[in-house]
Amino acid sequence: MGWNQNIVRVMAAGLLVGMVGCSGEKALEIEAIRPVRFSEVTKAPAQVERRFSGITQAGEVVRLSFRTGGKIETLEVAVGDTVTRGQVLATLDNRDARLNLEKAQVALENSRIQSENARSNLDRIRALYENNNEPLSEYEKARNGFASASATYNADKRGVTLLERDLAYYTLESPMAGIITSREVEANENVSSGQVVAVIQSSDSIEVETGIPELWIPHIKRGQVVSILYPSMPDKRFEGRVTEVAFESDKETHTYPVILSMEGVGAEIRPGMPTSVIFEFDNKETGAMLIVPVHAVAKDYEGYFLYTVEETGKGEGVVTKRRVTVGRMITHGFEIASGLQAGEKVVTAGVSFLSDGKKVKLISH
Repeated sequence: MGWNQNIVRVMAAGLLVGMVGCSGEKALEIEAIRPVRFSEVTKAPAQVERRFSGITQAGEVVRLSFRTGGKIETLEVAVGDTVTRGQVLATLDNRDARLNLEKAQVALENSRIQSENARSNLDRIRALYENNNEPLSEYEKARNGFASASATYNADKRGVTLLERDLAYYTLESPMAGIITSREVEANENVSSGQVVAVIQSSDSIEVETGIPELWIPHIKRGQVVSILYPSMPDKRFEGRVTEVAFESDKETHTYPVILSMEGVGAEIRPGMPTSVIFEFDNKETGAMLIVPVHAVAKDYEGYFLYTVEETGKGEGVVTKRRVTVGRMITHGFEIASGLQAGEKVVTAGVSFLSDGKKVKLISH
């Protein structure tokens, strides 16, 4: 019997200690004041800065090919070579074309001689006819002979010009100064007309392509100057100018492609390098809006909200849950269209741990 009483006493003591412990923890939890950071609500800046991702590309890319087919006789460039305007890149076997040109030149010389002879004969017959020493029929015959010889000469002359032009098609020259980025054939291969032989990119013209969301595309104009940053050169800012603004959005990204030109860049900038494109927009339309840090705004099933702070003294305060209407997200934070007043203080860190009316310890930025 005494043994059972001792067990009961021990269990009762354990329960009492547990209750005291739980009560103590609850009391500590109630008394704990969470520290939060806060900042003052300000007006949106007069200018808004927005960054968009872009990719560098050559301003001009040409896929080079012959205008006629044949066997490649020489191929004088490799990938990565720098070439100048007019430099010979490749040639085709042109022996047949040269032979045809030579035949045409011989025929042209013969027709030239015949034309000159016909003209001399016409001058002679005309003089005799005018002195009534030759009949009209002989004069007309000489005149027709000269006309026929002249027509033959002119036709042969045009034929030689065309063959000389065709002979030039057997030589592939660079249309601009640039860099060879691809070579699609090798020497002694047979190629057809229009088949790509090499690809050249302009070395002095660089572009950047970026995609702009529909919210900002109405504010982008051709000729607008922007700043361009490269992750590999964070201390340098390059200037770009808008040259093309797409009217239709990209079906995959749902953004509007915008092309920027970059002038005077060196070899450090190459096609394929990623960039950040910085646009500055006038904020006249929304300049009266307020702005708060991004982390100050949260969202639940009812919409966007944040916590305002009312100081109670000694570095402490009470937070109030406030519903707000959120506008655009800009570099400095969210624009607030309604629900706040300038000068109010809002919690900027620890929002997810707060509740309406909770006491907090204030830590200014």
